[in-house]
Amino acid sequence: MTNTKHLLVFFALICACAAYWGPDLPPGPYCGKTNGCCNDRQDSCSHRILNTLCYCDEFCNRTRAHDDCCPDYEPVCLGLSPGNLMLPCQHNGKSYFPEQTRTEDCNLCECVKDPITMNTDWHCEDDPCLMSNSVVEGVNRGGSSWRAYNYPEFRNKKLKEGLIYKLGTFPLNAETRRMGPLRYDKDVPYPTQFDARTRWPGFISPIIDQGWCGSDWAVSLAGVASDRFAIQSNGAENMVLSPQTLLSCNIRAQQGCHGGHIDVAWNFARGHGLVDENCFPYKASVTRCPFRPRGNLIQDGCVPLVKRRTSRYKVGPPAKLSHEKDIMYDIMESGPVQAVMTVYQDFFHYRDGVYRRSYHGNNELKGFHSVRIIGWGEDRGDRYWLVANSWGRQWGENGYFRIARGSNEADIESFVVTGLSDVTEANQK
Repeated sequence: MTNTKHLLVFFALICACAAYWGPDLPPGPYCGKTNGCCNDRQDSCSHRILNTLCYCDEFCNRTRAHDDCCPDYEPVCLGLSPGNLMLPCQHNGKSYFPEQTRTEDCNLCECVKDPITMNTDWHCEDDPCLMSNSVVEGVNRGGSSWRAYNYPEFRNKKLKEGLIYKLGTFPLNAETRRMGPLRYDKDVPYPTQFDARTRWPGFISPIIDQGWCGSDWAVSLAGVASDRFAIQSNGAENMVLSPQTLLSCNIRAQQGCHGGHIDVAWNFARGHGLVDENCFPYKASVTRCPFRPRGNLIQDGCVPLVKRRTSRYKVGPPAKLSHEKDIMYDIMESGPVQAVMTVYQDFFHYRDGVYRRSYHGNNELKGFHSVRIIGWGEDRGDRYWLVANSWGRQWGENGYFRIARGSNEADIESFVVTGLSDVTEANQK
């Protein structure tokens, strides 16, 4: 019997809700006519039913899903009593047969048949979902400095998936963590509010949506470098640099959309350099690197903004900032910085306000997230950092979020990275 023949039998029997128990099937007998049970696959071991054929060979129930066995195959050939005949799984008034699946929030449920008892039951995954009503209800109940929201684009996603594909920064190695911090110790007046977008209009790169790709390490670095090229050149080299350069070309010790090390990324940006977004647009996936390791922008087919530039856009050696005033001074003097923060489930729900970890939802799974601090401020005395995220403008406050400042909230002040850009020329101020 061909596969096509079995498919025709399948579609003929499915309307009867499986050959084993359908009450609207002709009563037979079929296999019981001559005790005609056959070993293995024998196409002749069949009987006419509903303008097609049903079978009494061992091949007829080769899978746990719909089969083309005759209605009396189990009691006659397997010796099962009618009380042991298979009944489908039920959900919301709908019948599901073995191997059929449904989703329950972010988890997959499969109808499974016990081969001994022939009973069916649901086997469901039990992973925490990215979006949680309990987080939203808990945060919005009152007493929080921020509001939470269930984002539709995050629904039906698992928390463990979000921690990989919406973040991406690998834990810092011991050597990187031991970097000595850069200290300014500047006794200067700091404004209550500072926003790099206002201080340098048109020079701060826009919000990027990293997509379902763990590339925050690349997106945040490219953003900081873009901002600093524009600021240091006073607009002469004002372009958005391509995080795709890092994602596709910085592959040694990195894992692309599954994550990357920020120290490796800074070393790559320092030695290899980046190209601009127009030359190599962001794809939210790892593509083939089109550039030679020691090439330049002209060989890469890119168009520099400054005629004198031929080299790729490179950065200087990175430095670590760990103190609130040093971070503020560096931003005020040179532009946005990169920061690594710890993310738990509740952060994915941030809508607006000054974020502080709420402890609502799952508090076991966590990940590390690289972001771009562009300023600071106060909201009725509540001090905060102003931070660019990389989840699109529909998330948070038009793609940005505010987080408590001066208390190392979510570890955001533990590892902040600064670095200068290698500008070719600058406009006069």
